[in-house]
Amino acid sequence: MINFTHISRSGIYSFLLIGLIVSCKHDRTEPVDSYSYYPLEIGRFLIYDVKEEVYSAGQANPVKKSWQEKDEVDRVSTDEKGISTYTISRSRRNIATEYWQKEKEFTVQKYPDKLLTNIDNQTFFSLAYPVDSKVEWNGNSYNSLDAQNYHYEDLNKPVQVGAQSFDKALVVVERKDTSIINRYIGVKQYALGVGLISDDQTAFELCQSEDCIGSGKIESGTHRSRIIVEFGKR
Repeated sequence: MINFTHISRSGIYSFLLIGLIVSCKHDRTEPVDSYSYYPLEIGRFLIYDVKEEVYSAGQANPVKKSWQEKDEVDRVSTDEKGISTYTISRSRRNIATEYWQKEKEFTVQKYPDKLLTNIDNQTFFSLAYPVDSKVEWNGNSYNSLDAQNYHYEDLNKPVQVGAQSFDKALVVVERKDTSIINRYIGVKQYALGVGLISDDQTAFELCQSEDCIGSGKIESGTHRSRIIVEFGKR
């Protein structure tokens, strides 16, 4: 055993300096490019497993459906202000062995401080830059729907989505409204260098009659989830 009975002042300073250097090395993290949470380039694609449950009043069980969707960046245009608009083609198939059938197109506009997604004639403020846990924004500020305050959670953390692992991801909470009569929740996850990896949307009306109010019994509504199964660039 070694006993330290005396350390000179210069030795103390040297020890502290070495400790500070080691600490800095351990604490230092690589900078993250916020735009890489939604990479956009022609040919980039993402494939999802989609599951949907639709509840209807008077029906004991929900109608369940499942299919696959593929989003692929098809083309890009840039206006005189340098704002790029990416057109994304969405295709659908019932099972993995079927051919893809094109379903629709939507666009994503890339601004220095935000991404705007226009789908089904509605524009949504999808992501705000720079990515920061303190940032909040109205996801419906570019449409006529009621205001919804989006915010970030769990920045740059590893996640497991389905069978896939991602080193750095973040959560966008789009909505989280729950009460004894309804439940509206919208949460998306994005992975660095990949894009959207999961999307979970719930819109339930709960039972309000005297015998079941507060029980959480679903009266009507929809739950839909999208989980990434493949991604890449053709």
